[in-house]
Amino acid sequence: MISDLSLSKNVQFYKLNKALTKKSIEDTFKEISKERVGNYLLNEAKISYITASGNQVIYSIVSYKIEAEPSFLSGTSVNEQKYAYLLLIECDDALAILKKYVDSPEKHFSSFIDEFDYEKFCHFHGDKNPEYERVTMRNMSISNAVIRSRSLEAKSLNGIIPSNSSSRSIPSNFRMKVGEDSYTLTPSTSRVSHRDKKLAFDGLVDWVVEIKDEIKITTNQSEFISNFASPICLKDIIDLGHKVVAILIDLTEIETKVLNGRAVLSKADGSQLDRGEINKIFNQLKSPVLVDGNLMKVKGKTLTGTVSYSKNLITIRNQLLDNISVTENGTDVYTIGKYINKEKPFSAVFDSPNYSYYSKSCFEDKHLINNIQSILNIFDDSYNFNGIASEKEKPHSADLTRFPVTSLFRVVEDQYCAPHNIVICDDMNDEWSDHIAIDSNSAIPSISFIHSKFTKKDTYGASAFHDVVAQALKNIGRTQAEKQLFKNKYDNEWHNNYENTNISRVTGAQNWQDIEVALDAVSQNPNSIKKIVLATPFLSKAKLTVELNKLALGQKCKPHYVQLVWLINTFISSCKDFGVQAHILCKP
Repeated sequence: MISDLSLSKNVQFYKLNKALTKKSIEDTFKEISKERVGNYLLNEAKISYITASGNQVIYSIVSYKIEAEPSFLSGTSVNEQKYAYLLLIECDDALAILKKYVDSPEKHFSSFIDEFDYEKFCHFHGDKNPEYERVTMRNMSISNAVIRSRSLEAKSLNGIIPSNSSSRSIPSNFRMKVGEDSYTLTPSTSRVSHRDKKLAFDGLVDWVVEIKDEIKITTNQSEFISNFASPICLKDIIDLGHKVVAILIDLTEIETKVLNGRAVLSKADGSQLDRGEINKIFNQLKSPVLVDGNLMKVKGKTLTGTVSYSKNLITIRNQLLDNISVTENGTDVYTIGKYINKEKPFSAVFDSPNYSYYSKSCFEDKHLINNIQSILNIFDDSYNFNGIASEKEKPHSADLTRFPVTSLFRVVEDQYCAPHNIVICDDMNDEWSDHIAIDSNSAIPSISFIHSKFTKKDTYGASAFHDVVAQALKNIGRTQAEKQLFKNKYDNEWHNNYENTNISRVTGAQNWQDIEVALDAVSQNPNSIKKIVLATPFLSKAKLTVELNKLALGQKCKPHYVQLVWLINTFISSCKDFGVQAHILCKP
């Protein structure tokens, strides 16, 4: 029956460290076919085969009938019959896998196979000037406030994708054209697909051998692929002598469920945590956990527990988190510690900014060090932040007409916003930013979305900066908002005073029509400028310059500066993707 096969060119390829044993194949076939109905349609292991063109391989194949409820039904006794198959082709030092209705057969052969080098796999046919027609990219940012993945498609993406997008992203899937041949590659599953007619077994084997040989001789010659970041094993980073220096845990999902009443937190003795205890835990873990060997510290306090590493994963053990249970909807119970180590909702940075760990994956950005000067260039230290004592100096008296002169809001309005003819305070409620400043009178009009963050002391830790960056990136799409959405904001909030004061939310405009004219001036000029501005008086450009220049020279600096570099670079690249200028106001 092998001669009756008609299969698509859609194959997973692995290095074969040693030949599969007949027992390993038979055991695997038996395991995956537990749910079969009736006898095997095919069941052959370790069969030698030579194609008409002389390619010699060993194949193994199993096929059987299965019954399952159709995907569009639930809870019925209706079953449909399907045939599953698994075909293994051993060709010298490679294994090719073809399958249908079979889950991850490669896990059964882990002691026999390895993945091909990721970069070699991605550069497939790179020396033949391929045209890349579609790419799906995963963002390697350590922030949750950015788009995690996206797909781009064009007749030829070569030269179209900006380097700031590609250097911060990993291609998870791409389609390329080499001459008249169209290939789709999925590096994460070692899969190559060739858009072509189906083949009989003999022709399929010849194609498998051809592709295997091409992967083996592939060199890193694709300029398009070279612009992307590369995934790397955690173990490889550790083996290079680098170490994890800080971890930022994101428990937003659990916190939201608790605040919305959909989950409760309990101690080991079964008693529920009160509001103060809940706030303390979540607030504490919003700061980076500093890692020194097996020691963990947060906000200067040492945490009991350990940080351990496998080939690909970081595991965090902490007694407090392991003893706090989350109960969802009264039934689903798990500890915060288990949630952290199952879902891996955290990022980690190393003593080198080239590497980052996010949600079970490690990345290497080969261009980051070369971007240090551009990172520093977005810091503007020309504003006077001396004497600031608060962000907006609450509580406010009812007769207040301006924010106090010692508040950050007042300084932003008096200094940064001064050249703009309309200034809107959007703080509180469903805010897009703290201030929106429109300059519609200049030859090149502009609109700025300003996010302000005050701390009592200067800080170079990632926590404060992470907060303001996350807020900005969460609302980055607002820079492209339709005029009607601005009107909705005006009708709902902006026409009123700020909270219970006499502070006007809008200055420079008497009514919505004035704002509309200004927005039209911005939107109708193709050269108009849109900006996202972070007001961060807790940072000094001079101090940042010293530390970041150390990184540029290959020297080591304190962990929180490495986190800052990643956050700043995330902010810059996200702004570029939206066609928005990035600005950070700071101290000299």
